Amino acid sequence: MPLANPPRGPALLVVEDDALVRMTLVDVLADDGFDVVEAEDAAQALDLICTRPEIAAMLTDINLPGGADGFALAQAVRVVRPGLPVLYASGRYTALESGKAVSGARFLAKPFTPALAAMALRELMRDPGLPPHSAVPPPGAEPKQARRQ
Repeated sequence: MPLANPPRGPALLVVEDDALVRMTLVDVLADDGFDVVEAEDAAQALDLICTRPEIAAMLTDINLPGGADGFALAQAVRVVRPGLPVLYASGRYTALESGKAVSGARFLAKPFTPALAAMALRELMRDPGLPPHSAVPPPGAEPKQARRQ
């Protein structure tokens, strides 16, 4: 009797134009339990968002080919799927520019480890109401302590 496929974790859309980076992210995130769907540009990503309602979050590079960048993609995605958690990634930006990112989005500066991306995505999916444009702390960073009053 064949074994049933084990249940996968949440579906995640990875949008990255660099094939090697995309392949690495897809492999590691799948190994971490995500059900990963991939796209190489904004048009392909938006098509997947419209046809795959199980997608629970999106990790997108900011610099994408084809005219629409990750900021424009996330804005379009939020029209179709309001509240979808978005994690931006970039090797050209060091932080998100005010007014460009969708509400509640997080940011990772490249290079980052796929394990850090997995951690950031799980955090974002647990708490999509995080402050807008918050950056993911680097590995080993001390969490901020709440001040006592």
